Amino acid sequence: MYIPYRKHKFFFDFSTTFIGVGMICPPMVNITLLVGGITSWGFLFPFLETKSGQWYHTSNPTSLVGSNGYKVFITVTLIVVDGIYNFIILLVTAFIDFKQKQQETDSVVGNYLRKHPSLNYDDRRRIEVFLENRIPFSIPVTAYVVCAIICGIIIPRMFYQITFFNVLTIYIIIPILALTNTYATGLTDWNVAYTYAKFTIFIVSSWVAKPGAIVASLVACGLVVSALHVSSQATQDVKTGYMTLTSQRALVIMQILGIITGSILTPCIFRAFQKTAKAHIPIGAPDSEYPCPYAGVYRSIAVVGTGGVKELPDHCLKFCFAAACFAIAVNTLSIVSQRKGWKIMNYIPNVTVFALPFFIGSSGPIDMCIGTIVMFVWTKINSQSATLLSSAVAAGLMCGDGLFALPSSMLTLFSVEPPMCMKFIQSGKQLDLADSFIKTISAPTKP
Repeated sequence: MYIPYRKHKFFFDFSTTFIGVGMICPPMVNITLLVGGITSWGFLFPFLETKSGQWYHTSNPTSLVGSNGYKVFITVTLIVVDGIYNFIILLVTAFIDFKQKQQETDSVVGNYLRKHPSLNYDDRRRIEVFLENRIPFSIPVTAYVVCAIICGIIIPRMFYQITFFNVLTIYIIIPILALTNTYATGLTDWNVAYTYAKFTIFIVSSWVAKPGAIVASLVACGLVVSALHVSSQATQDVKTGYMTLTSQRALVIMQILGIITGSILTPCIFRAFQKTAKAHIPIGAPDSEYPCPYAGVYRSIAVVGTGGVKELPDHCLKFCFAAACFAIAVNTLSIVSQRKGWKIMNYIPNVTVFALPFFIGSSGPIDMCIGTIVMFVWTKINSQSATLLSSAVAAGLMCGDGLFALPSSMLTLFSVEPPMCMKFIQSGKQLDLADSFIKTISAPTKP
């Protein structure tokens, strides 16, 4: 079966961001990402494309009633089932740990350090600061409940299509989704909040299933995306605080101040866009200066969702069920192998990591594997240097790529073309492709 590699995202562009992330992530994570990309874009999705006209009857690549429906729901099933499984394990472990701590008279810090005597001074100091400045568990729980009640009262008044019960249910589910999303972000540095958002749109629009269901599902999407982004970012900041001996309480206070500031500035920025847009072409219109292309995609998902699961392509639920069974089996094998001390425990893939390339393809994982190769070679040459400097080099690669976004946007703004380009083409078709490309090039004009 011939696979157009570029179309199926089998390429690499030596992205320094992904190479840097690959240097930081464990090799097993990078390899799992690559295996997930090969499994999905190399085998599963090409097979589903051959069923066009039999299982689905649309060629729209973003429609949930087409091939994209399989991609979205299989990926979401893998991530959600893996997250729920780990969430249950976390609750059981936390309950057992809580019972054990009730029977101990030693402090939390002293007890942890006593169980880990091999820790060096830096790690011991980080743990002491991290645990001594903990926020009481009752404070975030109470704040979350109060926030949910406030949103449940205010949001239905702003959007009558969604009810208090809808909002309350969403806020009950958000902690589970936040845990799974933060778990995936911690493993791969990829935030998959928008994956959950698409799933939320479909579920809520199917649940409401009445006039106004589209608006209600998009409001629910906004709630989920904002909550998941804040939770994953806060967790990353807490990890940074742990590494830099910063108090958790100070980080949380600054997070709250940042959210308050953002809630004031964001409407102002949106208003500024409205002022600069053309009067007869509103923001979001296809001809607008700010077309917001994903707005139409999300609305299309909501429209499909109003019809329920029967609108999905054929056998989509069967694939989802198979994906759920796969996730449960892999997680169970991982836990059993850890309990039994089997050697295969270090080679069992993480389901969430395996699922991420179903959306992004293999281009990113290929670059991340290059980062793994760089670390492998560097460690073989000088292991001490690799241990001390690899994080700094990886951070430099990622920051440099991010900082270049500003000059890159300026070059694009002023229509500056690169002086040369290079392309790899399929063997045997060099002349045909070169001729067709040359014909598309316009003759240069003198100023």
